[in-house]
Amino acid sequence: MSARTLSSLSFLALSTCAAFACAPAPRADLSGCDLAGAKLETADLRGARLDRAVLRDANLKWANLTGASLRQADLTGADLFHTILDKADLTGASLAKANLFGANLIGTTAVAADFRGAYLKDVLMENADLGGARLDGVYMLRGVINGARLVGARLSGAVLTGADAENADFSDADLTGVVMTGATMHGARLAGADLDGADLSNAVGADFSHVARPPLSEADAVARSLNRMLLDPATAR
Repeated sequence: MSARTLSSLSFLALSTCAAFACAPAPRADLSGCDLAGAKLETADLRGARLDRAVLRDANLKWANLTGASLRQADLTGADLFHTILDKADLTGASLAKANLFGANLIGTTAVAADFRGAYLKDVLMENADLGGARLDGVYMLRGVINGARLVGARLSGAVLTGADAENADFSDADLTGVVMTGATMHGARLAGADLDGADLSNAVGADFSHVARPPLSEADAVARSLNRMLLDPATAR
């Protein structure tokens, strides 16, 4: 058998082993696996280890990742539509521009995770730890973040209209320009938070007595809303 044939067989064996090692399954160790663009819709990945895994643009719709470890995983642009990530570990993970419409992240740890540009409509983040996370400019209509920890998180320009933020901790968070109209904020902690230019009109239960900078006044919020509609009629829909 020629050296070239042996080399080809060795490569094939290594490729097969690599594919087997990265086969999705509950409690599987997929750390560092390249699963970019993978079709993992409805996959059962409960308790799996995906630390530093590459899941860019992967299809994870309806997948179950309860208790999975995704520390420093790359989920940029991934489709996480109604994905279950309860009690998962997303510390340092990138979810920039990901679709998390209706996703469950109850009790999830996402410290220093990057959600910039992500779509978070109807997301459930009850009791999640988002300390130091990047949520700049996210769209989180009707998001549930009650009891969540957002200490030092960055939410500048984010849209959290109608959010359930009772007992959430926004201490020292950057909330400049955030839109939280109609939010429920009983028991929310805002000590040291920067709400400069934020719109919290019709929000209930918020205590601004210890913030670094207060939000817009009700009159200013109404004026800004009217100006926005006049400049861009599409925002009125």
